[in-house]
Amino acid sequence: MKFLYLLFASVIIVGANELDFLDEIDSDVAVFEEDKSALNIRTKISFLKNSHSDDAKTFYLNVREHATHYLYDFRVIADEDIQSFNVKELYYQGKFAKNSFYEIGRINIKEGIARGYNPTDYFKGTTSLTLSNDTKERKDNRLGAILFSETLFLDKFTLKGIYSPKISVDKNTFLSDVEHVGLHLDETNYHDRASLYVDYSGFKDITSSIILHYNEDNLNFGINLSYVYSNWIFYVENSLKRAQNDITKSIYTMSEHPLIEEKFAQKNSYINEVSVGFNYTSESNIVTTVEYIFNSAGLDSADWEDWFVLGKQNLSLGGTLSTLRGKIAEDESLMSQDSFFIFSRVSDIQTNLDASFLAWLNPYDGSTLSQIGLEYAYDDSMQTNFYFRNYQGNKESEYGSFPNDYEFLIEGEYFF
Repeated sequence: MKFLYLLFASVIIVGANELDFLDEIDSDVAVFEEDKSALNIRTKISFLKNSHSDDAKTFYLNVREHATHYLYDFRVIADEDIQSFNVKELYYQGKFAKNSFYEIGRINIKEGIARGYNPTDYFKGTTSLTLSNDTKERKDNRLGAILFSETLFLDKFTLKGIYSPKISVDKNTFLSDVEHVGLHLDETNYHDRASLYVDYSGFKDITSSIILHYNEDNLNFGINLSYVYSNWIFYVENSLKRAQNDITKSIYTMSEHPLIEEKFAQKNSYINEVSVGFNYTSESNIVTTVEYIFNSAGLDSADWEDWFVLGKQNLSLGGTLSTLRGKIAEDESLMSQDSFFIFSRVSDIQTNLDASFLAWLNPYDGSTLSQIGLEYAYDDSMQTNFYFRNYQGNKESEYGSFPNDYEFLIEGEYFF
């Protein structure tokens, strides 16, 4: 009965507005203008067919309200084995002055102008409620952190400060991950973190921001810069920090085998991450993004060869390396030093029918992950989605070594 109760509907994983990284807050518009349709209830049932792994059937419920001074977003996720209730966001909005506002509570901070990978998305982590390969979708659907933020508008400058405290909690309690219900504060508030954002809009067709972020790696420095020219948007997002790389952190977190630690764990170093790309909207309303991503702390061609050689020489490490890759994916991190990302979306190829294409490419081994999607809305309250994912490459390549050759996802959604 508990399972049936929790199945009563769904987390809607919605596609993004491809140009949302240019959204700005207009200080001349009321920040707290209430949405006329504030309460949204969305349900979804999904079936994932895998070529080799077990198939998965999942039910979701999303109850969300964005009113004048508050927002809440609750998610119920249920399959044949696990049923969980999640507080994705819950916060209050207020004003100290006419040109400022504050927010306090659980908030999902999503930063960065890039589409495929966001180096300056400093609040990312292991709390995404979807394992989608679309970074935008993962960002939109993760648990927020407990924090306080203050935004101040000063002519052409916008200043924003954020503080998220460390909250120490015991395992298997309501504040962490007790069965069925848990706030997961041990994952969202695992360290004191703070950010200072400075946005400047004084240049025509150019948006820019500088971010100073403090976390367990001490100080991180980030830049976001974009330029609009006709139907084109060119952008670069960059982050520089001194820290252990994400692979090393995962190795030590999981207490991996000494051979893996000896081969892939590194000491603190300067890590440079860059996403550079463009976004083009055609006359027929096809929106396409192409992005190159550089991560100085990722695996290069030689490192990937060592990765698979180690797995072949010691077969017992094969499962361990696979688990490590899964952990890095959950952390919303990238394995490779160089990657390419492509995303294209066309609306209304026929009435109420949208299509999309997504691809990740490893330039070292030529392996790819691609996805074709179709989304059809019967009316304002019902929608069906079809996604086909394909993994191409030999068994000793980044994407060819995935357990499945393909995945076929069918989703049925109902909006109240």
